[in-house]
Amino acid sequence: MPHASSMEGENRSSAPRGGFGRSWSILYKYGLLIALVALAAVFSLLRPDTFPTLANAGSILTGSAALAMIAIGVTLPLIVQQFDLAAGFMATFASLIVIGLLSFNQAPVWLAILAALAVSAVVGLVNGVLVAYAKLNSLVVTLAAGSLLFGTSEIYSGGATIYQNVPKAFLAVGQLRVAGIPLPFVYVIVVALIAWYILEYRPIGRYMYAIGGGEEGARLVGIKVDRLVVLVFVASSFMAGLGGVVQSARVGSANPSVLQSMLLPAFTAAFLGATSIRPGQYNIWGTVIAVYLVGLGTTGLFMLGASSYTEPVFDGAVLLVAIVLAKLSARGRSRS
Repeated sequence: MPHASSMEGENRSSAPRGGFGRSWSILYKYGLLIALVALAAVFSLLRPDTFPTLANAGSILTGSAALAMIAIGVTLPLIVQQFDLAAGFMATFASLIVIGLLSFNQAPVWLAILAALAVSAVVGLVNGVLVAYAKLNSLVVTLAAGSLLFGTSEIYSGGATIYQNVPKAFLAVGQLRVAGIPLPFVYVIVVALIAWYILEYRPIGRYMYAIGGGEEGARLVGIKVDRLVVLVFVASSFMAGLGGVVQSARVGSANPSVLQSMLLPAFTAAFLGATSIRPGQYNIWGTVIAVYLVGLGTTGLFMLGASSYTEPVFDGAVLLVAIVLAKLSARGRSRS
C-alpha cells in the first residue's frame, strides 16, 4: 500500500502542468479547507454583526467538539472497510453513565469518566470480536448493538434527562477555556493529532489502509487482520464514549436520545473528509475539517433565519454530495 507521500507525488504527476496544474493540485487536496474559509466569509458578509465574532467562533468550536470525536471514531472502521452504526447510541449511553454516577452515586469525577470510557471500550471489544472472529456483518452487529444501547439508555434514565447534583469539577471539563480556546476543541485537536500520527507514521496505520485496500491481500503479507479489526472497533467505541462524556460535561446533563442524532453527521463528515487532504481515502484531518464545515454551515443558516428542521435536511444533502465526491476521489486515485 503506497504511503501518503507517494500518493501525493502520483496526484501531482497526473495533474496538468504549469500554474494551472499547481492550482488544481491545491484545490484537489485542500478544497474542503478552502470551502470552509469561503463559507465563513460569505456568512460574515451576510451577518457581519453576529457571525464573525469570538463568541460565535467559540460556540461553533465547542458545539461541534463531541461530533468531531464521534466522527473520528467512525472514520477508523471505514478505513478498514467496516461500519460502526452504534456510535451515536454509544455516545448517549456513555453520557448517561458519567452523569448518572455523578448524580445518583456521588462518584468521584475521575471514576465516573473512567467507568464511562471503560464501558465504551468493552462494547467496542464485543462488536469487534463478533465482526472479526465470528465473521458477522459489521452493519448488522453494530445496528443490533445500537438498539441494545438505546434500550439500556431508556431503562437507566427512565426516559428522562439527568441533571441533578452534577459537580462543578465535571462541568469544568467541558466549559473551561485555555488561552481563550474552549477545552472541548483542545480535546479534539489532541485526539486528532494522536490518531493522525498513528495512521501516518506508525506501522499500524499502514496496516489499516492495507486492509482497506484488500483484506485477503493484507492477510497474505502477514498482517493480523482480525486482531486489528477488533482494535479498530474498540477505538471507535471509545471515541464515541469520549464524545458523549465531553458533551455531557459541556451541557451539564445527559438525555437518552439527544446524541443519537449525531450518527448521520458523523458519517457525513467521514465521507466528506475523504475528498480532501488525502483525496480518495478516509483521513482524520479531512474528517475534522468536514465536521466544522457542516457545523459552520448550520450555524450560518440559523443566523439567516432557517428553522431547526433545516439541519437534518442540510446534513442529508451534504451526505449525498459527500458520498459522490468520495467515490469520484477514489476513482481518481485509482486511475493515478
